Amino acid sequence: MFDSNTRRIAKNTGLLYIRMLVMMVIGFITTRVMLKALGVDNYGINNVVGGLVSMFSMLSASLSGAVSRFFTFGLGKGDMKHLRVVFSTSINIHIVLATIVLIAIETAGVWFLNHRMVIAPDRLDAANWVLQCSTIIFAINLLSVPYRAAIIAHERMSAFAYLTIFDATAKLLIVCAIYFYGGDKLKLLALLNIIPAIISQAIYWRYCKYNFVECRYQCVYDKKLFGEIFSFAGWSFIGNTAGLMKNEGVNVVINTFFGTS
Repeated sequence: MFDSNTRRIAKNTGLLYIRMLVMMVIGFITTRVMLKALGVDNYGINNVVGGLVSMFSMLSASLSGAVSRFFTFGLGKGDMKHLRVVFSTSINIHIVLATIVLIAIETAGVWFLNHRMVIAPDRLDAANWVLQCSTIIFAINLLSVPYRAAIIAHERMSAFAYLTIFDATAKLLIVCAIYFYGGDKLKLLALLNIIPAIISQAIYWRYCKYNFVECRYQCVYDKKLFGEIFSFAGWSFIGNTAGLMKNEGVNVVINTFFGTS
């Protein structure tokens, strides 16, 4: 007879496998439809410019693991007061990071896009749309990291699976919609992709607020905790950076030498 912990582990594992399979199927379909809708050059622009912003996701990936670890440790101790401080500190960290990334993209990123990347002059305006919209989406997703970390720490894998599947499905529907659009499909795609990001963030915020008492932001500054979270994230940051540079960095290098196609 399975005990409650074993059943919970089995259930969560099954949900994550189902999520992975559904995401794979949706991803295959989305890629195929997007390529047909955008064409080779626009698809290449969307990938390389979006990838330029995605390289900063190494920050959120590293911090997500660190925040989840501190949440899990706090739950084990049963210290709700400490958990509130962890949550509020993680929000502060991500606000600071989002500000730094926005400044970096709006300065160095815009310059690199317009002066170093190989993009046809008549598509440069659309490429800038993609950069700005991708930056907004990145900032929204970055601020949702503490909420996702709380869900994972509480082992609410059903909520995590449903929300990520919703996001992938929404992107597929958007791609299908622009397939029939007669104007600049790349600009419309970049703009519409902001919508599921906002909806997902609103759902994360509402779900955590009403299910986890520690997910209430309060204006605190714990210097020691701030440093501990950054220190823990630093080790995974190295591995995440290597992986992203291998994938997104290679796309940027290829574009520099061979163009968008």
